[in-house]
Amino acid sequence: MQYTIDFLLIYLIPILLVWVIYILHSRRKSKKNLALKTEEFEAGLTEPASLHPLIDPAKCMGCGTCVKACPEQANHPVLGLIDNKAELIAPTNCIGHGACKTACPFDAITLVFGTERRGVDIPLLDNFQTSMPGIYIAGELGGMGLIRNAIVQGTKAMDQILEALKSEGSAPLDLLIVGAGPAGFCASLRAMEKKLKYKTVEQESLGGTVFQFPRGKLVMTAPVKLPVVGEVKFTETTKEKLLEFWQDVEQKTGVQISYHERVEKITANPAGGYDVKTNKDTYHTRMVLLAIGRRGTPRKLGVPGEDLSKITYRLIDPE
Repeated sequence: MQYTIDFLLIYLIPILLVWVIYILHSRRKSKKNLALKTEEFEAGLTEPASLHPLIDPAKCMGCGTCVKACPEQANHPVLGLIDNKAELIAPTNCIGHGACKTACPFDAITLVFGTERRGVDIPLLDNFQTSMPGIYIAGELGGMGLIRNAIVQGTKAMDQILEALKSEGSAPLDLLIVGAGPAGFCASLRAMEKKLKYKTVEQESLGGTVFQFPRGKLVMTAPVKLPVVGEVKFTETTKEKLLEFWQDVEQKTGVQISYHERVEKITANPAGGYDVKTNKDTYHTRMVLLAIGRRGTPRKLGVPGEDLSKITYRLIDPE
């Protein structure tokens, strides 16, 4: 009997104390997260800007792995546990890394674009091909906003295009790629690797949407494979480092990209393929790959002064 009492005192009571402390800490954290979520929602900050996690409470076991995996969590809260279930407590702080989905051991997270209040139109694709035969979409425009996934999509879309190019047909260009963001740049490398007659046009600069990201933003957290280059082991890479890497790849590989060239119109060519009209020229191509992202081009009013250097049409990173 005495042995049993001693056993309880030595082992069970400390375990019970640890459990009580854990429960109290979890409740305190849950209360804090709920207060933050309430504050965000009362302020109207309910709509994520882009790709974000949708968490299935039936699958979530409250392990908190997703919270720890979020690269933005160190700077400001994004995810949090409320009543032992993970929730997006600060939706506007989520910028679409997607590390939470990768980390979740219970497959409780789905990455989505739209919300119940704000739907997002995503093109219906068949192996990256649109309803227009020969016109393909890759990257954010097709519903894949993560840089790593956009790069993978650029490669996979090119595989489909290479297969389609085996059919009969001729044009001065095999492929015209629109956009030099993650998907478009990767596709350009693949086209060069396969010795296609291709042209890549970009209305701004290398990186596309990535170039417009805030200074120091963490954009890559996992390795990725690039055509020509091979596997690149990115680990917590910032916007600046990624752009510097891409510029280095562009210089070393000699991949050709025409900058400050904006597509204005795409029409079917009677002889087959498409005529792509830009602000510089018109190209006849068998295939078109749209990798333009979702940022779009601001529509100007045609008024005096709208092209002055002090006028900007999107958020820019101050010096």
